[in-house]
Amino acid sequence: MAKRQRFHTIVVDVPRDGLPVNGDPARLCQVISNLLTNAAKYTPMRGRISIHAERQQQGISISVSDTGIGITEDVLAHVFDLFVQGRQALDRSLGGLGIGLAIVRSLVELHGGRAHA
Repeated sequence: MAKRQRFHTIVVDVPRDGLPVNGDPARLCQVISNLLTNAAKYTPMRGRISIHAERQQQGISISVSDTGIGITEDVLAHVFDLFVQGRQALDRSLGGLGIGLAIVRSLVELHGGRAHA
């Protein structure tokens, strides 16, 4: 498939000195990658994607938001379940398999955290 340019604006709000965490670096990178890929899929051309991370008492909180089509209430509670997909914009009719966010939840839980929307 040809690479498409969507010209998204990415806003990164992470402390300059980083956020050390005890975990599997490859799997944690996969979590971030899956979250950002999912946001990019559902964000229109020239949209905005933001990632924010901060230390909290029991670990680190990471949030991703975007100016995409949103998630309906009926899908929201199940968005991290296997094979769940929300409605797709016309230009996203060739979406993924619905496993990316399920992988996010699984990897986050293996690290003692939780994923929610």
